[in-house]
Amino acid sequence: MAQPKQGGVNSWFAELKRRRVFRTLVGYGIASFAVLQIIEPIMHGLHWPDAVLSYVVVALALGFPLVVTLAWIFDVKAGRIERTAPAAAAGLRGIRLALLLAGIGVLAAAPGVGWYLWKTQREVTPSVEPASIAVLPFADLSPAKDQDWMCDGIAEEIIDALCGITGLRVAARSSSFQFKGKPSDARAITRALGVSTLLEGSVRKAEDRLRVSARLVSSDGYELWSNRFDRGIEDAFAIQEEIARAVVEALRLRVSAPEAGRLNRAGTTNPQAYEVYLRGRRYFRALGRENIELARQMFKRAIALDPTFAQPHTGLADADIMLLQWQLVSKDAQPGLRAEALAASEEALRLDPNVAEAHVSRANVLSLLGRNDEADQSFRRATALSPGLRDAWYYYGRFLFSVQRYADSARAYEESANRNPDDYDALLLLYMPYERMGERAKARAARRRALEAAERVLRNSPDDVRALYMSGRALITLGEQQKGFDRLEQALELKPHDYAALYQAACSFAIAGNSERALDTLDRAVGTGQGFRAWFEHDPDLDSLRSLPRFKEILARLPP
Repeated sequence: MAQPKQGGVNSWFAELKRRRVFRTLVGYGIASFAVLQIIEPIMHGLHWPDAVLSYVVVALALGFPLVVTLAWIFDVKAGRIERTAPAAAAGLRGIRLALLLAGIGVLAAAPGVGWYLWKTQREVTPSVEPASIAVLPFADLSPAKDQDWMCDGIAEEIIDALCGITGLRVAARSSSFQFKGKPSDARAITRALGVSTLLEGSVRKAEDRLRVSARLVSSDGYELWSNRFDRGIEDAFAIQEEIARAVVEALRLRVSAPEAGRLNRAGTTNPQAYEVYLRGRRYFRALGRENIELARQMFKRAIALDPTFAQPHTGLADADIMLLQWQLVSKDAQPGLRAEALAASEEALRLDPNVAEAHVSRANVLSLLGRNDEADQSFRRATALSPGLRDAWYYYGRFLFSVQRYADSARAYEESANRNPDDYDALLLLYMPYERMGERAKARAARRRALEAAERVLRNSPDDVRALYMSGRALITLGEQQKGFDRLEQALELKPHDYAALYQAACSFAIAGNSERALDTLDRAVGTGQGFRAWFEHDPDLDSLRSLPRFKEILARLPP
């Protein structure tokens, strides 16, 4: 094919210059760059999905051929748009002209599109390895040092919000809170928890003002983000949301529109309701019948102060369920508590259907009511909304075991342990479905993993009573009886009047065949004034004691 003459090429460029095509392309390119600089902060401010930016880039790229075509056809003279005079050069018409203009537009758009694709790839690359984070309890810098409950509450809310982000592994509260009040060494803590980043902060409350500082650091100690918020106490939930969003952005995580929306956890602007609710959570975490009753009263008070505040409704349901599951109330009181728990969980979901914790609460109540299909749906909804929520998987595992879906139960417990490698509770229960499936090796491995998890907790918190008596139980089942007995005695020395510690120790002694020690400890447990006969009558851990006269005497002292 004959090549075009040099004069022909020169005439094309001359015609493009005469029609100001190149000048128009430069102007459009500058305008496009300005649009991209503006659209990104607007997207983040309005919480639009990342796809919006892609659509804008595509639209701007398609505009280049259009702009070239319009510049060729029209001109602006004396403020008026006029059609440009016909081309003087031959051959600039028809298909050849259309291809030329389209080619110029594509070439002009290519650098910008290439830059966007390169930038996108850079942002995605760090998340190829799953991002992970631990949120430490915030430090109390208030003058009176009386805001410990708020410091813990803010950290817990951030943990719950981040658990809903796919691709982000969040250390469970029980893991990260081991380091409360201890020197903050990012390298040591991230190594101990197996995470790549650490969020830490402080809270200072003075009258009705709240100053919250937070910073995100990498496992090698580099600061990735930090900020300080000085607001009214009624803005506490807004601060928590801003911190969670900043963490997601700093870790360059891609989030879907529903996930981005769930970072906005419905809260309250009533400072008193917020304070009472957080105090309720503190009591609930402490466990024990008296603390759970106090938590119930706190949650009810928070609801009275702000009926639209979803979280205390969930807290009330959880407290009721705890009393019901552990038989800490009489039979006469149980129907009322079941009704209250179901109503509270459903009200929480009516106020905010994206609260995964409320779906867990509702599922637990439905399980107690025997409505298993509905319970299963609620558990699955909870794990979908917040895939990183340890409690959703843990309680789902318990439910699945109760309905004899042993393989599914094992998977749920494994998911719980994956979210928190120190979750000795889930690992201790994991052996049960493996035993039922006849997988003895896996059952023994689960007990060993539970013991290792409890040992890790005790290295950081040697006075953790629950870790002591649960690890004692694991040691006994693994054949290390004397070492297990020593752990149980250590737990009872630390909390000699704690019903949970006494009862669990009695069960472990009974499993080991030490009937006398089991009965002595069980007698002390009943002496605290807690416990109900129905639970003692059905707990398989106590089967070895049932025929003994002293056990029957202890049982007779319990309310029905």
